[in-house]
Amino acid sequence: MGIKDLLPVVADAGGRSNVMGRARPDSEVYLNEEARDRVAVLCRVAPHHLHKSLPAWAQEEPRRRMPTGPAAQFHHTPEMVLPWGPACPGCAVRRTGRPEDVRLYLKPVQRVCGLHRAWLMQVPGTAGCVVALSAGELWVQAQKRHRKLLRRGAAAVGAFEVAQAVTASWWQRMWPREQMWPARLRALWESRVEWETWQVVAREAVTYPETVALAVLLADGGFRRRVVAEARGGVPFRLADLPSLPEAVACCLRRPWLAEELAAQTSGPLFTWAHQCVRAHRRGQAAERDIWVVASAHRPRPVADELAEAARPAGSGVGAKRRRGHSRQADEAFANGLSYARRHLQEHGNLAVQKDTVVDSFRLGEWLHNLKTRAWALSQERVETLEALDVWWNVPWPTQWQRSYYRARDHAAVHGPLDAAAGFPGTHILNGEWLYLQCSRYDSLHPEQQRLLADIGITPEVARMARPRRASMQAGFEAALEHARAYAAEHGHLAISGKSVRYQGYPLGAWLTSQRSRARRASSATKRSLALDAIDPWWNPPWPLAWQRAYADVRRLVESGQQLDTSAGFPGIDAELARWLSQQQATAQSLHPDQRCLLAEIGMVERSKKTPVAGGDDQDAPPPCSGGPPPHARGGPPLQRVV
Repeated sequence: MGIKDLLPVVADAGGRSNVMGRARPDSEVYLNEEARDRVAVLCRVAPHHLHKSLPAWAQEEPRRRMPTGPAAQFHHTPEMVLPWGPACPGCAVRRTGRPEDVRLYLKPVQRVCGLHRAWLMQVPGTAGCVVALSAGELWVQAQKRHRKLLRRGAAAVGAFEVAQAVTASWWQRMWPREQMWPARLRALWESRVEWETWQVVAREAVTYPETVALAVLLADGGFRRRVVAEARGGVPFRLADLPSLPEAVACCLRRPWLAEELAAQTSGPLFTWAHQCVRAHRRGQAAERDIWVVASAHRPRPVADELAEAARPAGSGVGAKRRRGHSRQADEAFANGLSYARRHLQEHGNLAVQKDTVVDSFRLGEWLHNLKTRAWALSQERVETLEALDVWWNVPWPTQWQRSYYRARDHAAVHGPLDAAAGFPGTHILNGEWLYLQCSRYDSLHPEQQRLLADIGITPEVARMARPRRASMQAGFEAALEHARAYAAEHGHLAISGKSVRYQGYPLGAWLTSQRSRARRASSATKRSLALDAIDPWWNPPWPLAWQRAYADVRRLVESGQQLDTSAGFPGIDAELARWLSQQQATAQSLHPDQRCLLAEIGMVERSKKTPVAGGDDQDAPPPCSGGPPPHARGGPPLQRVV
């Protein structure tokens, strides 16, 4: 009985066929429990034997036409049909005594029939193809190595999957110097299959020997330890940072030229494997399984998808078939983020952005941070797009290092080579200190960091000759004072609290904390405190710094023309500042005299009674401020000089 005669009997529900879908030569049929029991009765095989022999026996519950009774459903998508292939005709005759077409579930190691030198190929939409192996010994030896590898443990399966993803990516690239695969492709060609289809479906057969050889190499624990040792505790930027990896791969595949091609790779399944090896070593045994995880973007596309892509007429206007697992929303989100990255690049020349960077309300820093977190899982197309913008978009060292490097590079481009032996004269004090720090720890830097420093003239020899900047304490204070002056000009105050606050890369919060501590220990004003007084007289107030910051924000609003309408609850002012103003108004009498003086400057408290002054005229005057200079006249200069 054929399938068309047998299946209606199996899925008969009250005299009606309860079968969904249409049968194709490469279809999988799923049965519900009642239909499976009926098959077991008809073929006189116990259900548990059928479950053991047929991997998809109970994998999916089918949809049905009728609500009850046995049911069956056909599927033919790669997600629903396990890998299969035709049985070797010679082996079928030996087992059955007659020529017969048989299809089997086949694992990669079962694709080769060593006895009859044949490759059992799955071809979507057909009953498969048995390919005669002209140089069959190559595939037979690879199959023997594959079987030996599988006996080494569970990691062998993962190693083969990684190797298969690697060779599939090379197949798509097909380097000009690759000669073996094109020759093998033509030698195996079955005339029954069209050449355009053959170029797609024959990939697994053509690359099988190299896939097995690569899997054996990747599964070698000693080789993995050597790769991790070369990383020196840091993740690689490109495969050239792990010299033994490209060389070993090129050697085991007998392609010396391949080492040069692999050394330049910064993404792809092989780079991801090396990246995960280093991460697993740093994170411990729990991350060992991550080594063999193949990202969805790196998995070989199903042959059915590639055939659909190859069959699409050129210039038809129909877009390429989207890779399975990729959504349109994700593609649109990536394109949107890319547009903002281009805008930032045009303005600043690089993508070394901090995480809190925002471009026109778009969180560019957060978007790039999320991409970097899983950069190893990005598709080759997306990585190449980002590298076309900035090749250093995803460095394996802190972004702040890259930003400091760009400042040093720009200085060298304008003023010429850096003189390390003289302490980097002519550079900014902070940049000179940073350059000397890199020279002092040159040997511990990432290989790519060393290459970048070499581009601006800092080679290993120059780094050994480097001398510190030897900046005087006064020069250091002047540099810090310059940062304080710039911060006050931007924010209107120096009431910074917290040692972690940095401004333009300088630890301004820690420096001001130190200066306040010195000023409070001193018996009188020092030159340093007077220099800070000239920037902001209230840089070291006797009340909390949070109060001074809030006052400075309100003062800037008043100077910009904002009216403080106390009776209406301060309309037009931020809710938090409005609450602060209300609190000051309610507790004005308990404030420090100097705080009341400052509040009087913005009209929040009443000035003192009229007091006679020189010249005979009475005028309002706020209470004197004991902690700063005398009160300023009306219409005086900005906040930092008003009290």
